[in-house]
Amino acid sequence: MQPASLLRTTTFRLALSYLAIFTISAMALLMLVSWSTTMFIEWQVQETVEAEATGLAEVYRDRDLVGLADVIGQRTRQDVEGRVSYLLMGLDGSPLAGNLRAWPAEVGSQLGWVRFRILPLGGIGPGFEVMARAYELADGYRLLVGRSLADAKRVKSAINRALGWGLAVTILLGVVGGYFTSRHLLQRVEEMSRTARSIFGGDMSQRMALSGTGDEFDSLAESFNEMMDELERLLEGIRTVSDNIAHDLRTPLNRLRSRIDLALLGPPDCEGFRRTLEETLAEADNLLATFSAILTISHAESAARLERLESLDLSRLAEDAVELYEPLAEEKEVELTCRAEPDLRVRGDRHLLFQAMANLVDNAVKYTPAGGHVAVGVAAGEDGTVELTVTDSGPGIPEESRERVLERFIRLDSTRSTPGNGLGLSLVQAVVRLHGARLVLDDNAPGLIVRLVFARHADKADKADARSGRIHADEKDRANPETAPTCRE
Repeated sequence: MQPASLLRTTTFRLALSYLAIFTISAMALLMLVSWSTTMFIEWQVQETVEAEATGLAEVYRDRDLVGLADVIGQRTRQDVEGRVSYLLMGLDGSPLAGNLRAWPAEVGSQLGWVRFRILPLGGIGPGFEVMARAYELADGYRLLVGRSLADAKRVKSAINRALGWGLAVTILLGVVGGYFTSRHLLQRVEEMSRTARSIFGGDMSQRMALSGTGDEFDSLAESFNEMMDELERLLEGIRTVSDNIAHDLRTPLNRLRSRIDLALLGPPDCEGFRRTLEETLAEADNLLATFSAILTISHAESAARLERLESLDLSRLAEDAVELYEPLAEEKEVELTCRAEPDLRVRGDRHLLFQAMANLVDNAVKYTPAGGHVAVGVAAGEDGTVELTVTDSGPGIPEESRERVLERFIRLDSTRSTPGNGLGLSLVQAVVRLHGARLVLDDNAPGLIVRLVFARHADKADKADARSGRIHADEKDRANPETAPTCRE
C-alpha cells in the first residue's frame, strides 16, 4: 500500500486520534508538573527568607539596632552573587543597612510577603524578581528581607524545556509508530481480504492465516475459519443430501411407477386396483415422511428457531414421549420404563425436543427384540447440566460407526431390512446443535446408550407450560410412531 493511501486509512486516523488524546493528556500532565515545580521552588524560597528573617529578629532583640545593621552588612558583603536582598529603614525613611538603595515602590507600606523587581544598573535589561517579607520593628524601624527568584526561574525554564522536548519527541515517535503500526495492521487486513476474495472466487479450501500471537486478529481469523469449516460442512452436506435424495427416492418412485403400470396393463380388477392403491399410498407416506424429516432437520439447523426457545420441563417431555410409545412397546413385548427427576428445566424448542426424543425412543423400541427393555431417564448432571438418556438392549451400534450414523441417509447393513430413511439420528444431532447440547453414543453391552446433555435453565415454569401441563396434541400427532420419520442409523 502506498504511503499516501496509508495516511487516509481508518487505522492511521485512529492512531492519530489516540496520539492527540495522549498529547493533550501529556500537556496537562506537563503543566501540572511545571506548576508543582514552581510552587515547590517558591516554597523553598519562602522557607529560606523566613529563616533569614527569624535570625535577624533574634539579632535585633539581643544586640539592638546597631548589631542588626552590622549583621546585615556582613551578610550583604558575603552575598557576592546578589541572591539575597536586605534593607533596614530608619524612622526618616533613609536606609540604615542593606544592599537596596531605597524602599521598593511596589511594596509601599504593606507588610508581610511581597514581590518586586530589581532593575540592573543603568536600567537596561529586565532585571530579576525578588520574593521578600517586610517587617516593622520596635520604635518604627522597618526591615525588608528577600531572595532572588532568578535561580528558581532558571530551574523552571530548564524543566519546561526538558518537558517540551520530551513532548515533541513523544509526538514524533507517536506519528512514526502510528504509521508503521497502521502499515502492519493493514498488511494483516489485506491478507484477510485476499483470502476472502479467493473464497468468493470459489476456492472454499482457503482459510485465514494465524500469526500465533493470539491477538484479536487471530481470534477473528479463528472465528472465520470455524465459520468456513461449518459452511463447507453444510455445503458438503447439501451435496450429499442431494445425491442421497436422488438415489434413495429413485427406488420408491420406480416402484410406484412399476406398480401403477402393472395395474394398468392387467385386466380390470377392483380388488387388485384397491390393493395397488393401498401399496401406493403407503409408499407415498414413506416419501412424505422422508421429506418431512429433511424439512425438520433444516428447521433445526436454522438460527431462526432460536427465537422460539422457551423454558421447558425436560422430565415432562420425556414422560410424554414414553407415554406415546407404550402401545408400540407392548405390541413388540418390550418393557418401556421412564425414570425422570421432577422439574428439570432446559431452554429449548418444544416441538424439536419432543421430535428428537420420539426418534430416540422409536429407534430403541424398534430395534430391541421381544423380551428386552428400553429405559428413558432424566437426571440432574454435574456442573449445572440436565442429562437425558435412552437405553436399550438391542444390537447396539459398533464404536467405529457411531460418528458415521449421525450423517444423513446413513444406514448400517444390519438395519437395511427395517423400514426407515436414515434421518432419525441426523435429526437428533441437528436438534442437539441448535440447543448447544452434547450427543453421546455409548455401549450398553448389549444395546446402546444415547445421552443428551443440556445446560440447566433455572427459571420457574413458564405460564404457558403451567397452563398446558402436557405437550400439545398437534405435536403428539406429528410425532406419532405410525407417521414419524424414524430409523436406526
